[in-house]
Amino acid sequence: MNNDNKKSVPKQYHKNFTDDVDGYLMVYNPLSDKGMSVLNKEATQLYRLIDGKRNIEEICSLLIKDDPNCTFKAIQTLLYSMERAEIIYFDKQIISSFRLSKQPPRLVVWLHITNQCNLRCTYCYVNKTNEKMNPDTAKKTIDVIISSAKKHNIQTIVIKFAGGEPVLELAHVISLIHYAKNLAQKNAISIHFVVISNGVLLTEKVCRIIKENTIRLGISFDGLSNFHDRTRVFANGLGSFAYVEKGIEIVQKYEIPFNVIITISSQNVENIPEFTEYLLKKKVPFVYSFVREKNCPDKDLENSNTLLITQLIKSYQKITENIPTKKLINGLLDRVNFERPHLNTCGVGNNYLVVRHDGKILSCQMEQDRVIGSIDDEDIIETMKKGNFIQPVGLTVEGKIPCKSCKWKYVCCGGCPLLTYQQKGMYSSNTPYCDVYKKLIPHVLKLEARRLIKYKLHDTY
Repeated sequence: MNNDNKKSVPKQYHKNFTDDVDGYLMVYNPLSDKGMSVLNKEATQLYRLIDGKRNIEEICSLLIKDDPNCTFKAIQTLLYSMERAEIIYFDKQIISSFRLSKQPPRLVVWLHITNQCNLRCTYCYVNKTNEKMNPDTAKKTIDVIISSAKKHNIQTIVIKFAGGEPVLELAHVISLIHYAKNLAQKNAISIHFVVISNGVLLTEKVCRIIKENTIRLGISFDGLSNFHDRTRVFANGLGSFAYVEKGIEIVQKYEIPFNVIITISSQNVENIPEFTEYLLKKKVPFVYSFVREKNCPDKDLENSNTLLITQLIKSYQKITENIPTKKLINGLLDRVNFERPHLNTCGVGNNYLVVRHDGKILSCQMEQDRVIGSIDDEDIIETMKKGNFIQPVGLTVEGKIPCKSCKWKYVCCGGCPLLTYQQKGMYSSNTPYCDVYKKLIPHVLKLEARRLIKYKLHDTY
């Protein structure tokens, strides 16, 4: 904006979502990754005068008439702040941060290290066997991951160790991490590690090792006591709640970065508000995940969208009563990202792949039998791109007809494409959770606004 041009006409982005929150105005532009703006009374008055017709001089005249202490310079400064926050613009709609680049910023690899597991969770999609990744296959996998990343100029790699239960193979995992760190350093590539665990084996000894090796944890935890124990059971049918609860206490003791992953199904949905309150009081970070119905052997696990909405609204109220300082916004709706507008809900065919225990490459960990290549391929990133099962080729949210006019299309991107296909027989439709997203996205945004207001984390306008 030219500060000397009093005739410039500011405009609001037409996709802006606004709501009154505790005496402030929340403004969120779903086309931008600048986040949310929270406006005080004076800034709100200014924002509401921006109608795409009045120029700066006219707006200033109205404000100064109402408040003689208001100055042209102060108003200009405020308008500039709003422009930087990408909630208003001058002349052209320029979203500098709208990230739709074809070049993935990082490569995420799900390393299926073992089929073995100490639990028999009722909704798990992995066929449990004694098979695991041998050391030669594992090292070759790391070699080809890093060489392919270097070839494609990808500077960051995230490796997620999964199974089965990867902690059963912790010594192997640690050896592989050391090997990967050294190789990545030689190739000037940043590399990070996550272990996806059921939490049962997180003892003092295990947590010391995890802490020493700078590993992040994702821990499955589905509810209080019998709600967790309905689905996350040992082979003998006994529940695992007490073991996971203890494991999380030890993880917190060692200050290991982690998230609890809550898979919401019909078996625990009624407990989610109480469980959310429990986690908040224990300062346990969490994300909600919706069960993928077709992969569940028990169809009773299917969610009712109406019940899901009702219980999540109750959960959001619990969060309102116990607002944490840390950001929760991107974990409160499955596969919804509020801070990075994007075209695809997941990285299938773009920046995400799975390496099975036998070295076979998959597009998605939930499709264990859909092999698209192997680590013997010279360039596994090309294998990843060619093996993309989503049809038609190149489909993004902009090609999903029900999503085209939706305000939130770059926030949810039509949900999980595999789930959509399983439920609707096509990838080009909207998610079965569409009603849930549309109803709950405003609630989540208001929650984030309240967090910003409570801890004074918003811009002071």
